[in-house]
Amino acid sequence: MAEGSKKNKHPYGAMFWGAVGLAAAFRALYRPWRALVNDGFPQRCSGDGSCDPSMTVSSYSGQTEVYAPVRGVVAVAAPGSLLIIPDDQAVVLEYRGDPAAFLVQMHSGDTVGAGQQVGLASAFTFAVWTLTRSTAGAPVMGAAIEPASWLTTHGARISAHNHGDTTTQAWCAGNRTLVVPQTVASQCGTTLPAPSGYALLPLSVTMS
Repeated sequence: MAEGSKKNKHPYGAMFWGAVGLAAAFRALYRPWRALVNDGFPQRCSGDGSCDPSMTVSSYSGQTEVYAPVRGVVAVAAPGSLLIIPDDQAVVLEYRGDPAAFLVQMHSGDTVGAGQQVGLASAFTFAVWTLTRSTAGAPVMGAAIEPASWLTTHGARISAHNHGDTTTQAWCAGNRTLVVPQTVASQCGTTLPAPSGYALLPLSVTMS
């Protein structure tokens, strides 16, 4: 009887981890535009030539749609400037550009979904900052997080469309596999993002 009971045991562990894997894959694929822009490329990576922690994203032609890569709340929306706070992480996503080149289509206080269009742009910068609070309790943008790495660890790409024409050989164009130059951290103090739920997907962010 005991032997028969052992044979009838359900593989709950395998079922659990299988469900977790399916959930992670669903999170990455359910929204087709889990990207920063519809049709663009990284013109400049963070730390290139200076310690600017942002990356510059340009469109291939004219203005392209700009997206929120994750769910969150719009903290600030102004001409040429957009700050989004994700629902599940204490960071700030900063979009910034010339108002003539970056049209913000949101308002402060709006909620956004992953893949939702938040603007149109021919060029803008994108940065990620930790979110802390001052002694008075006011929100404060803290340390810089390498932005291309943050996108990768959250299952997002820079561009929804890949032209495959090697327009740029920038290291931050690697999408799911990034090798971040050591100088970005050693000289500029920018950090790599913490692993997220998308770690179950084939993603890789390393520093060399």
